[in-house]
Amino acid sequence: MRPPSPLLILLYITLSRSVKVVSKRGSVDGCTDWSVDLLKYRVLQGEPVRLKCALFYGYIRANYSQAQSVGLSLMWYRSSGLGHSDFEEPISFDGIRMSKEEDAIWFRPADVQDAGLYSCVLRNSTYCMKVSMSLTVADNDTNLCYNSNMRKYEKAELSKSKDILCPDIDDYVEPGKEPDITWYKECRPKQWRSSIILKRDTLSIQEVKEDDIGNYTCEVQYGGFVVRRTTELTVTAPLTDKPPKILFPSENKISNMELQLGSALNLTCRAFFGYSGDVSPLIYWMKGEKFIEDLDEERVQESDIKLVKEHLGEQEVAISLTIDSLEEEDLGNYSCYVENGNGRRQATIQLLRRELMYTVELAGGLGAILLLLIFLISLYKCYKIELMLFYRRHFGSEDVDGENKDYDAYLSYTKVDPDQWSQETREEERFALEILPDVLEKHYGYKLFIPDRDLIPTGTYIEDVARCVDQSKRLIIVMTPNYVVRRGWSIFELETRLRNMLVTGEIKVILIECAELRGIMNYQEVEALKHTIKTLTVIKWRGPKSNKLSSKFWKQLQYEMPFRRTEPMLTHEPALDVSEQGPFGELQTVSAISMAAATSTAMATAHPELRSSFHNTYHTTMRQKHYYRSYEYDLPPGGTLPPLSSLGNQHTYCNIPLTLLNGQRPPGKSREHSLEEAHANNAMLPLLPRETSISSVIW
Repeated sequence: MRPPSPLLILLYITLSRSVKVVSKRGSVDGCTDWSVDLLKYRVLQGEPVRLKCALFYGYIRANYSQAQSVGLSLMWYRSSGLGHSDFEEPISFDGIRMSKEEDAIWFRPADVQDAGLYSCVLRNSTYCMKVSMSLTVADNDTNLCYNSNMRKYEKAELSKSKDILCPDIDDYVEPGKEPDITWYKECRPKQWRSSIILKRDTLSIQEVKEDDIGNYTCEVQYGGFVVRRTTELTVTAPLTDKPPKILFPSENKISNMELQLGSALNLTCRAFFGYSGDVSPLIYWMKGEKFIEDLDEERVQESDIKLVKEHLGEQEVAISLTIDSLEEEDLGNYSCYVENGNGRRQATIQLLRRELMYTVELAGGLGAILLLLIFLISLYKCYKIELMLFYRRHFGSEDVDGENKDYDAYLSYTKVDPDQWSQETREEERFALEILPDVLEKHYGYKLFIPDRDLIPTGTYIEDVARCVDQSKRLIIVMTPNYVVRRGWSIFELETRLRNMLVTGEIKVILIECAELRGIMNYQEVEALKHTIKTLTVIKWRGPKSNKLSSKFWKQLQYEMPFRRTEPMLTHEPALDVSEQGPFGELQTVSAISMAAATSTAMATAHPELRSSFHNTYHTTMRQKHYYRSYEYDLPPGGTLPPLSSLGNQHTYCNIPLTLLNGQRPPGKSREHSLEEAHANNAMLPLLPRETSISSVIW
């Protein structure tokens, strides 16, 4: 084939000028400049690259051989700066890393310093043509095999097929040979599933899944170099063929909304848009046939479109319509429209004026509900205990808390010396020793443990107290100023088991305050006692007005006591009096010496160190004492006890087991045998002051 003549080449050049559209065209020293070519070369540092003169591939219809045959020479220049108009200087090739080969420049490999603009000039003595090419050389991102700015981008629809090419590798593959390509995902080798097929320079995904989103890198071996190309794949939902769907308000119907004039309005229209390519969702409000921006009302505003959420190209968007202060002319129909290339849908809301009577009715209804709620809360607060007792009597079950225990409650009270009595202390004494046990035992049917009545002194008095408390479901403490002054709870610190029961909440404590303790004494000690007890209920006894069974005091006390389904004992018979004769009438009055002997023997046995001090004081200062309602008072000089009639209606408590008070005797032993054994085991030892302080507390 004969090469074309120079006139033919010039004709081609002239025709090319007439049809080409370039970004910049000028003449420098008589040279036609085609500015910078659209094809940009981008390569990673350390990779080889071939920079080809664009004149032969898009501006003239001739190749390098033809240009040489007509006497045209190809020369290369590099701009000193990043601009096309910067000063250019000829390139000197070293023939090793950078060399000129026909119509191209080879970099083996490229370096970051090689980045810039390269110009190829084709000329002779009368003719000149020039074009520039840009070269970008960059490093990989940290810990990655690619640079994010040099990736290609591809999209694939879910469940469809997609081919990912390894682009621009023709310069690194010998003609007639298959390229040696290795594929990576996120820069790591991957075991591809069976539906992904590797074909020459293509990674073919037969059925795209959401997991296929990511960066794919192909690696080509070229001599001793490696060439990498990376493509980021984005997966979308299948291209929709349906119009958008309005989520709120309801589509294809008119929804009514009643508002008062002057109130603010905020309507939000939400819609779902399927994937429609790169088309933005179209959603807007209209009043009748007018767009919102055409209403010329500053009170009525339409917000920007807000993206609520997006997944695989499918979007949920929202747009709001706001009216600052509703006026008469604002009433009417407002429609939300959504549309795409497949159609349009709408939802309409009709704004109506709310009549005043609706507001009055609503206010009246809310007011009635509020009054009813206040009434029920007040009723509950006033009759809480009565309601709880009613529920427990009719729907409650037996108290399983401590069902194996012998007593319902243990009564703790500190006695007052007779010479310290006042009208107030007399009422407290009568309440603690008569009214409280009488009502709980005879009226409500509870079983109490009262130490001065039910506890037989032994050599381990403190341990016996702890054991008896452990056998009780409740511990009732009658709190008086004397209780605190006498350190009535000091036994907590003497008995580890008893203290643990109070601290850990093994036993529930009912604390009855008989007086306003603040101002009478150091109230911090009372607070310390309350803080020591974990499960504690405080009930105030307010004197004689609390003695009535209908008072709040007894209801609250009954509520805190264990629940029993046994009917209360309705008998009103008085407790056994000192003047009454029973089967054990001889036990009703007990001399102080015999009672003191029993207690002192036990205490002296448990504390041998007390014996010496006792014998030193006994013969010189011993006074005979008698227990009158468990209070101590001195005997007359004659040494005889006052007659029983002088005791009035006061009860005498002595340490006698309940089995004897109930008329029972221990099985297998006669009365004479029991008395002989009792006399044999008790020595005549009076109480020491230390022992008296302990025995004076009803524990």
